[in-house]
Amino acid sequence: MKKIISLSSLATLALTACGAPAEEPPVVEEQLGDYSAIGTEPGWNVEIKDEKILFTSQDGKDFTLPVERTKKTEGGWELRGFSGTDNINVYITSGDECNDGMSDRTYADTVKVEASNNGVLNGCGGSFTEGPDGPA
Repeated sequence: MKKIISLSSLATLALTACGAPAEEPPVVEEQLGDYSAIGTEPGWNVEIKDEKILFTSQDGKDFTLPVERTKKTEGGWELRGFSGTDNINVYITSGDECNDGMSDRTYADTVKVEASNNGVLNGCGGSFTEGPDGPA
């Protein structure tokens, strides 16, 4: 009786014999976690929590959208939310300190928001690095 060994079986045997794993470990994607950002003139706020983006603004054009996409970039994060006629893109630049212009607080990140019916909004987000609620 002849035994037939496929090329893929030989490759698996060769990799196993060399000490290399036969299967690649799963890729673990980084997650942003809970996050908040604010901006002034006009006033706005973004809260990212539980896979949702809550946008509130001084003009009352508020909405909550599911996070459609989260992408880790070289400089920070990009998020997108979309549902029906509302959409939002949030661009976070990490480590680029930002002052909100209205308080003595300095934040860890700069944030740009493109929100439906609100245009492009610039602000700050992340943890406080200086000011009443942050390190001195």
